[in-house]
Amino acid sequence: MNRIALQRQLQYRAAQLGVTGCAGLALLLAALAVWIFLLHAGDLEQLQLERTLAALQQQDATRTSLPAASVLPQEEQLDLFYRSFSPAAKVPQALQRLYRAADESGVVLESGDYALVGQGSERLQRFRVALPLKGSFKQLINFVDRALKADNTVALESASFKRDKVSDDNVDARLVFVLFVDSTP
Repeated sequence: MNRIALQRQLQYRAAQLGVTGCAGLALLLAALAVWIFLLHAGDLEQLQLERTLAALQQQDATRTSLPAASVLPQEEQLDLFYRSFSPAAKVPQALQRLYRAADESGVVLESGDYALVGQGSERLQRFRVALPLKGSFKQLINFVDRALKADNTVALESASFKRDKVSDDNVDARLVFVLFVDSTP
């Protein structure tokens, strides 16, 4: 058929269907297009899930093919734990890290009180450092953050803050840190 004949045929069929029939046909074609689109989207999702499953199966196969980690005896595990702490002889370096954190944070550190706690036969000992500080609250929090990040064997034991007036920017603080040290020579 040529183009003109096809056009006349479509006009004749549209006239036979009427407005309601043409609307129904348009809805049918739209539903078919949506179904094809959703089917394609579902296929893409299925393909993505299959790829993810294959990757997870490969990870699992790799993990199960590795030899089991050797378990250290308890004595060696405990020795490894204690070696992660600084020896007591390196307390001055740890204090220098605290002072450096104070300088970098902009807080005023005038003095400090230091005491070795628990001088018994324990291998892990605590060295308490009490620091009176002055600065803005933000500077003090920044100092605590820097001090704890600078040395993983330092813990904040207590903190007290005092402000003379509500409108004052500066805060007087007393921070007590504990430095854990290995007491073996």
